[in-house]
Amino acid sequence: MVCDLKSDPRIAEAYNRVLGCDGIDWMIIGYGTSRDQLTLYTSGDGNVAEMASNVPEEVVFGFIAFEGAKVLVIHVSEKIR
Repeated sequence: MVCDLKSDPRIAEAYNRVLGCDGIDWMIIGYGTSRDQLTLYTSGDGNVAEMASNVPEEVVFGFIAFEGAKVLVIHVSEKIR
């Protein structure tokens, strides 16, 4: 399976903004209704708690600037079987 990251240009924009500390410090992407096309779900300028409160009950990927590091987060909901 190939994953298309270019189909949603907002992903690259949010990623670059997190990297550059440009107004947002986290983002969440996921598959939504597609199995081969990621989309930006949401992003924000809060903290880890704000990011965590926006994680849906599905498989998603997060990217966050946290304590001087950039961290990739992979979340698999307990509801996934």
